[in-house]
Amino acid sequence: MTIEHKPFDPAWLDSQYNNRALVPGHAAHFERWAADSAKARRELSCLLDLAYGVEAGETLDVFPAQGMRQKGLAPVLVFIHGGYWRSLDKADHSFVAAAFARKGVCVVVPNYALCPAVTVPDICLQMVRAMAWVHRHIAVHGGDPGRITVAGHSAGGHLAAMLLSAQWEMVGADLPVSVVRNALSIH
Repeated sequence: MTIEHKPFDPAWLDSQYNNRALVPGHAAHFERWAADSAKARRELSCLLDLAYGVEAGETLDVFPAQGMRQKGLAPVLVFIHGGYWRSLDKADHSFVAAAFARKGVCVVVPNYALCPAVTVPDICLQMVRAMAWVHRHIAVHGGDPGRITVAGHSAGGHLAAMLLSAQWEMVGADLPVSVVRNALSIH
């Protein structure tokens, strides 16, 4: 049996990846995210725009665990934003921190450069650098580098899953084999 492969029509491919076209009223979601994110940055303790690298877009926001926390360092949630690798920003997703930080979790929201200025492999490497920064520096902010979970939405879900296969020993001799032990890809 032979399966004939035809080139995909670019318009069809775009329709399969363009979630904005598939979600009527998506602008209302973005407006709510922006408002809830601004509120989270106002109400929560946070450190904004910390550099994890030297390239454009290589910054992250840290929301330390709030309120009652068990003894020791807090678990860490790194949330990677989506946007088809070519739109949105960490600032649009600060709202994710509110519920977790108030329950004793240290939340990190990294940014990355966007396509087409960079490639998807470039973005993957930026997230590797972000995770190396988190592992090396999160204890200063009350987070436990041994309890890092990564979650991401859409393109961020892809990036979260990619971090599970990173070869950390090639990134830095000071990093454990499993910087990321848990990942959740939300699509």
